Amino acid sequence: MAGPESRRKLAEWRVIQHRGRNKILRASRDPVARAKLRAEIPSPMSGLLRISEADRVSAISTFPAFLSEPLPAPSLCRHSFLSFPPEIRNAIYRYSVRYPTCRSLYDYYYDQKEKAKAKIELRPRSVNTKVSRHSKVPLRTPTILLLCKQITREALSFLYCQVFVIDRIPPWLMGNSAPLPLTDFVSRPTLQSLRFVEIKISLGESINVGSGGIWLGLLNGVLDAWSERNALVRLHIVFKLSNVTRPNMWFYELEDFEKLVEKLSYFEFKYGSKPGLIRWEHWVLDFEYAYKVGYRNPIIRIHPDPYIWQGSVIEWV
Repeated sequence: MAGPESRRKLAEWRVIQHRGRNKILRASRDPVARAKLRAEIPSPMSGLLRISEADRVSAISTFPAFLSEPLPAPSLCRHSFLSFPPEIRNAIYRYSVRYPTCRSLYDYYYDQKEKAKAKIELRPRSVNTKVSRHSKVPLRTPTILLLCKQITREALSFLYCQVFVIDRIPPWLMGNSAPLPLTDFVSRPTLQSLRFVEIKISLGESINVGSGGIWLGLLNGVLDAWSERNALVRLHIVFKLSNVTRPNMWFYELEDFEKLVEKLSYFEFKYGSKPGLIRWEHWVLDFEYAYKVGYRNPIIRIHPDPYIWQGSVIEWV
């Protein structure tokens, strides 16, 4: 059973939902309040984590050992990429160097499965036509990081300052007791080299599927990799809380919420690079709106929003 602190938080989430609904109700009746609410809700943005200049400097202060050696002067060949001005190269890096979204990683997995099935259909019946449920996506290094040391160093300086967002559980294939591990899609060395990570954990989505237990299993693999080695500068945890007024939903979810917070806090204490590595954020989801916890006058956002509220724990079930 969840402890008194977690039960107090659940009561706070219900109060926030009540205040948010009242704020929206006032806006529906008062044109002035409606104009203020519309001005408060910003345009969609790709993520919630904002990187400070100090964190940015810390992120690019270290590079892999093979990039730490002095570099020779770049060739000024007429057709050399390094002959372009730094501003042009930086513009190219901004366009070409970015982390994939979880959705694109998982979609690629399904594309590969479909291609495998198509090849099997063309084989003779005597050949084994079974498709493995545990086949992994082939992991590749972006080509731009394989060209030369200087380009790799310049490209990594952009990549290290981007946020990798974990907002969906991996595919949950029929017959499996749990979703596929995230390390089937993102290698352990890649996880260990990330500087900025945002994890959006959805709780309270279904009585039949325990959201918290599924996220605990996913985080076990991620935190296990980070416990060996990590380069985290900032870890942003966003809890997306649904159906907070349904007590039967939160009887077990609240226990899993406690376990998630305890596991992440222990990781920060033992393996974090600095105190305050983790930033916490809680949002109460309420049909078409979401209310941010921690404010007497709750901040309101539109829900669902494909840029902020991307994934669902029951998306692949």
